Amino acid sequence: MKKAISFLITLTMLLTLAALPTKAAVSETEGITALLKELEIMQGDENGDMMLDKKVSRAEFAKIAIAASPQKNSVALGLRQSPFKDVPYTQWYAPYVKAAVSAGYVVGYLDATFRPENTVTYEEAATIMLRVLGYDDSAFSDAYPYGQLSKANSLSMLDDVGAMQGDELTRRQVMYIVYNTLNAQMNNSSELINAHDCTKIENVDVIAVSSNQNNLGDDEILTSNGTYTTGDYFNEDSVGMEGTIFLKNNKDVVAFVPDTNNSYKDYETYFVYSVLNNDTIIGYRNGQLEKIDVPQNTTYYDDYHGTKISDEKQPLSTRLYMGDILYVKRKDNGVVDYITYAHHELNGPVKVTSDNWVAQIGANNSSKVYRNGVERGISTVTENDIVYYSEPIDVVFVYTNKVTGIYENASPNKDTPTKISVSGKEYNIESSEAFRDLSSNGKYKFGDTVTLLFGRTGEVAGVAGDSTSTISSVSSSVSSSVSTGITAGFVIDAGKKDFANADDKVHTGYYVKVAAPDGNTYEYETKSDYDFLICSAVTIKFSNGKAILSRTTSNSGLSGNVNANKGMIGGVYVADNAKILDTVGSTKTDTPLYKRIFLQRLNGITLSSSQIRYYSKNSAGEIDELILKDVTGDLYTYGVATKSSRAVMTVNTSEDGEAVSFKTNGSYTIVVDSSEIVYGTNLGYNVTGPVRFLASKGVVTKINQVVAYNGNISSLTQTEAEISGQKYLLSDDVIVYRKSLDQTYLKIPIEDAISGNYTMRAYYDKAQSSGGRIRIIIAQDK
Repeated sequence: MKKAISFLITLTMLLTLAALPTKAAVSETEGITALLKELEIMQGDENGDMMLDKKVSRAEFAKIAIAASPQKNSVALGLRQSPFKDVPYTQWYAPYVKAAVSAGYVVGYLDATFRPENTVTYEEAATIMLRVLGYDDSAFSDAYPYGQLSKANSLSMLDDVGAMQGDELTRRQVMYIVYNTLNAQMNNSSELINAHDCTKIENVDVIAVSSNQNNLGDDEILTSNGTYTTGDYFNEDSVGMEGTIFLKNNKDVVAFVPDTNNSYKDYETYFVYSVLNNDTIIGYRNGQLEKIDVPQNTTYYDDYHGTKISDEKQPLSTRLYMGDILYVKRKDNGVVDYITYAHHELNGPVKVTSDNWVAQIGANNSSKVYRNGVERGISTVTENDIVYYSEPIDVVFVYTNKVTGIYENASPNKDTPTKISVSGKEYNIESSEAFRDLSSNGKYKFGDTVTLLFGRTGEVAGVAGDSTSTISSVSSSVSSSVSTGITAGFVIDAGKKDFANADDKVHTGYYVKVAAPDGNTYEYETKSDYDFLICSAVTIKFSNGKAILSRTTSNSGLSGNVNANKGMIGGVYVADNAKILDTVGSTKTDTPLYKRIFLQRLNGITLSSSQIRYYSKNSAGEIDELILKDVTGDLYTYGVATKSSRAVMTVNTSEDGEAVSFKTNGSYTIVVDSSEIVYGTNLGYNVTGPVRFLASKGVVTKINQVVAYNGNISSLTQTEAEISGQKYLLSDDVIVYRKSLDQTYLKIPIEDAISGNYTMRAYYDKAQSSGGRIRIIIAQDK
């Protein structure tokens, strides 16, 4: 099944697509020779070679002149009269010489000869072509040949010829004289080209041809002036060039001659990677991602016409898809002049079920393979992967994202499902195979445990699993070669709730909500209450449509320094698309917190096994899922505690002499961002100054001070601070507070701190080698 590409793919991927072949620019000479061939003024040999360096005889030039003139149809090929004594009627050129003489274009010598074999000279050619334009000797202000050359120059007939008086001309030089004459004004005010039933249009951009614009016919081109039909000599490499187009019947292209007087810039050819908004496109070219700023007044060409982006109700982002081919033409100053694009189709999606997938999708064993955006060998493609193939660039795209849950509903109905609900979440269907499997005639029923296989659009491209299958938990060392769904997560909620059956009947059951290593949350119905597992890492399997959870103990065997550049933790490689979750919380009374992070965030940190709740490996032995325990510190809230009163336990004696204890709740007043918030607390200690804390329902459950580096900040950027000659990293959400004389704190932008005149102190939560960062900066006026 072929399906047009959708364009949403995360920008963290880097493709290394094969570039389109670089095309050679079409020269002015090619355009001119095409015109002269189409008008049958100058022809090449039997192989089409124009022999431009060959000298031109007077006989040949007579034929060229008459073919270029309004008298082109006056040649009597059956002539049996010799026009000159040295031009016998039996010679091929005799009829052309006779016609040229009759028209007044050529004359012989005083001895009644024409000297046909002599090479035509510069001044002879100019004089003859002036006569073709209708100018006689009265038009020249000076004696021969000076008056003729002066007039020819004034009409631009001698541009680019590169000859002088007395020079014998080559076919190249004659070609330019004839072309210039066709564009020159005749003595009757019209241009000679009109005598050939041709219309000349200047400053035309060739936008697209059928090979890069699906909507064009085989012999059609799209230009900035409209859509036309091409002739035999049109060169498709003219796409992207500006020049003069010659038409017959206002629709048939006789020739296109590039304008070499303008600085020529060819199309820049990109693969569309993403569209950030209606005037910013991310394109891939020459191995790099590039931002293309497209002003709103830019014209884009598609569907036979050009349209200003600002005039369209539908934004460009809804028409361009990831993988489309985009052609960008720029002006000399680099600003985008116009764009055109070709929708590019992929073969797929196909669910891999056997080695036959290569032939099934139209690829071959030498095709490049990008697995989740990273170049891999074709041997890395495994069962239940979703694959696509781009034939023009010979690239296979492989996607491995999966989710497992209970098949609960289909919309609009199970006969024709376009959306399905699995464990409380709704997903769109992309492929015909997934449609078939999930429909009324398919093998999956409501209540079955299914593993959804997602394609490049994030929609369901395939389904695996059945109602009797279970998903075994993944061990700490190596996962099964084919991952079949969510196998582990961090429990964030559990309890009892009402569920709707497929027949809309309601029943009460237990549920659990789990944060997966991909950062998403999934809710499942369970057989029993898993409240005791809140804030625990678990493995998951399914039986009879319900999830069974087990606390993980798979944290041994992994520790060591994280090297993000090499993609390693200790001596173990980490997959490029590894899913990593940092978590906070140890018991069910804690507030569970979680956040997906990337390996770069862990760079330089030395992990201990106690900080690893769970990990699994893929078939290549690389870590593909990792759940951490409070490594980064990024899940805490950071602020400045301005007031503090601890919770106090007091003991009093009742009237009957018994000891009665009372607890007075404490409070913390903390500036967070731009607000001063009062939190309650049951903690029994006072804390003031910059702090990090956890709070639930307005009550601080954990708090401690963050530490100031010794010395003030001497240099500050968006990412780091220099203190006493050492550089320290800022957290992504570092907060800068300006402290006033009355001890109040006002949040200011970091840009103000960088450019302002402040004394600044930096506060960090823990050592950088342990994941710490500068969390708070206190700035005071100098």
